[in-house]
Amino acid sequence: MILLTDLLLFQYNRNRNESMKAVIIVVQIILLGITSRTVFCQKECWRYGIDETSTEPYLSGELFTPAFPVDITTYFNKDWLPGDIFLEDGRIIRNKRIKYNGLLDELFWLESESNQTVKLDKEAIRQFHFLNYSGDTSVYFRKLNVKRNILADSGEIFCQELYHGDLSLFVLHNFYFDRKETVRTNKGYFLKDIYKEEPVYYIRYLNNKTVGFKSFNRKSLYAIAPGKKDLIKKFLKENITGKIQSNQEIIILIQFLSSVVDLQD
Repeated sequence: MILLTDLLLFQYNRNRNESMKAVIIVVQIILLGITSRTVFCQKECWRYGIDETSTEPYLSGELFTPAFPVDITTYFNKDWLPGDIFLEDGRIIRNKRIKYNGLLDELFWLESESNQTVKLDKEAIRQFHFLNYSGDTSVYFRKLNVKRNILADSGEIFCQELYHGDLSLFVLHNFYFDRKETVRTNKGYFLKDIYKEEPVYYIRYLNNKTVGFKSFNRKSLYAIAPGKKDLIKKFLKENITGKIQSNQEIIILIQFLSSVVDLQD
């Protein structure tokens, strides 16, 4: 009799444990479903970023929460400015508050409803346009695929378009680390990274061949137009004094080179 009671008690506990396991599994499945739904919703919210009833194309990106504040001097525009974003599929998103950072080479969007900063997906963007940059309504940035140095593979970067023609001129607002500097705040002292801008210029031919320059000097110009050395010397003597530095001087130079180089090379 004692053996039978023990057996029944053992079976009861076994069934009870199996029932508890089943309940735990069901709860875990429900929690997993809720978590997955939440993650999916967050991703989709930032994917669309607009009222679903709107016919406007969506912006895709991710919340920008850097571990350390980004140096404000590395932004092309330090304040949020209205701009149009041209997508790779040909659609255009109008009048969004955007900001571009040259150090990170990323475009940011200030999402109006949440007032949070979103780093936009570079792959989806073809170009963007600041509607009014310090009174200038002609500031466009275009995405280029370039080889930034000998060792690196080709990659996509955002460059400001300075001139569009048979030869087009772009500038990458590039920054490099210069030094660390001690800065005092109300919380004490800390070391701050100091960056300096080092623009890189790109010339693009009609066949989309792109050549980069950190500076324009006689040697680099002769490389662009082999056999046109005398014409280049004459142009520089008559039109440019000293080093070629300002964007306007470079644009005039590119317009001249368009008349002497083999544009299909």
